[in-house]
Amino acid sequence: MNPLNQLIPTLESQEHYIDRNWFGISGLQIADFARKHKINMLNSGHAGTGKTSFAQYYASQRGLPYVDLPSNSALSANELQGNWVSRDGKLDWVDSIYVEVWRNGGVLNLGEIDQLAKNAQFFFHPALDHRRTLTLTAKDYEVVHAHPDLIVIADWNPMYRGRQPLSESWADRFQLKLRYEYDRDIESKIIKSDSLLDLAFGMRSQSRGVDLGHASKSTVFETPITPRILKTFELVAKELSFDLACEIFTNNFTDEERPAVKMLLEGASFNIKDELGIDNDAVTTQHESV
Repeated sequence: MNPLNQLIPTLESQEHYIDRNWFGISGLQIADFARKHKINMLNSGHAGTGKTSFAQYYASQRGLPYVDLPSNSALSANELQGNWVSRDGKLDWVDSIYVEVWRNGGVLNLGEIDQLAKNAQFFFHPALDHRRTLTLTAKDYEVVHAHPDLIVIADWNPMYRGRQPLSESWADRFQLKLRYEYDRDIESKIIKSDSLLDLAFGMRSQSRGVDLGHASKSTVFETPITPRILKTFELVAKELSFDLACEIFTNNFTDEERPAVKMLLEGASFNIKDELGIDNDAVTTQHESV
């Protein structure tokens, strides 16, 4: 029995996720292929496009434990391997959760892999090639072979400020590379206002690194316009105040970007209100203080 079974995400917790497909092949099918052939996946793309969520979703659909390795520059080699602990007057070895999933199977997600500490990268180098082994230098150099039901999925946002390209040796270890773009069909299932989506996709077309089917030479918005931002806008607009929703939306952006954001919101506000069922003639907010 896998001791990590308590880390299997429930189906209910992941029911919000909408799986993507590439050329008619779903993300689930691609991950099944990767697990079968013992190769690694790398999901790249913008914030909020479902890269990390896919790894959790896959774990829930296949009944596998989910373990996430965060991008922590302070992560030590011992934390990656495990530790010796004193029990009843003697020392016992305790695997880290990362070694446990390696031994017993599951989904290991390497989040924001370009930000992982160097010692973490070096620790996983032999694990992510044909050897599929971890070496526990702190435990007499024990070699741990990957369980047949282990899959490694990594993610990162290569186009944002401050990001560094992956080294060739690191990138080559992820044979299946998928790019997650903003997808209008997916977002239209969770965002009610078409005009709000028009606004978001128009702004994204003037952002660095976004592929929306046409080129844009200017870079106006560096801040990512994620589906989470849009969902929050609609929720606040409908339950609290449209003006407050605009203020919160605008506060996601830099000082340089905010004037343009405000102008775009003003131009789209009539249609957005209409599509959200908000009275365009109302002067006061829905929850006016007494």
